[in-house]
Amino acid sequence: MSKDLLLYMPPGIKEKLVRKHYSAGSPILLAGHDNSFVFFLLKGEAEAFIQNAEGTMTTVYVYKSNSIFGEIEPFYDELKPVSITANTSCTVDVLHKKDFIEWLRNDFDAVSALISIIAEKLVGNSLLIEELSLMNVRERVLRCIAVHYEQNRLHLLTKKQISLEANAPIRSINRAIAQCIKEELFCYENKKIHILNKEAVLNFLPHI
Repeated sequence: MSKDLLLYMPPGIKEKLVRKHYSAGSPILLAGHDNSFVFFLLKGEAEAFIQNAEGTMTTVYVYKSNSIFGEIEPFYDELKPVSITANTSCTVDVLHKKDFIEWLRNDFDAVSALISIIAEKLVGNSLLIEELSLMNVRERVLRCIAVHYEQNRLHLLTKKQISLEANAPIRSINRAIAQCIKEELFCYENKKIHILNKEAVLNFLPHI
């Protein structure tokens, strides 16, 4: 069974889709804001992340072409803690949640595909949590650096933020950084991290 929900969408529902375009870096969904639409990502890449009160951002999912987000909103009335931003130029079709529910009510194959999509996300996030729990401090530091580099935010990364994201005290972060410098993975100058061995560091990117 295909996980591309658009393949199951009947013509009467397709007529209600609205095409939207987002440039790289543009917000698509904002945490804490009401959302009445389901998004079908036709082209591009978008990132779902959670930001805490101190500004630390944690990626929870990366959406590729032919994926869907906002599919939980029709079934959950509370405001969501997750924001979604376009990593690249994105093209999406949006469908109002009332039309989404109307469609699913009469299409068991689409419901089955949706359940499969949601289950895949849950399993993926569970594996990510398990992976993080098994990492030592050095590995969590390198993962943090790799993520910020990939998102073009490495120049903003501080030891305090690494400490928060890696869930380790500053002294442990300092030891891990010193070890990585000795291994010539990156250097740390003027409170900035500069990657020396890009291939080795990017091996720590999460497989979301």
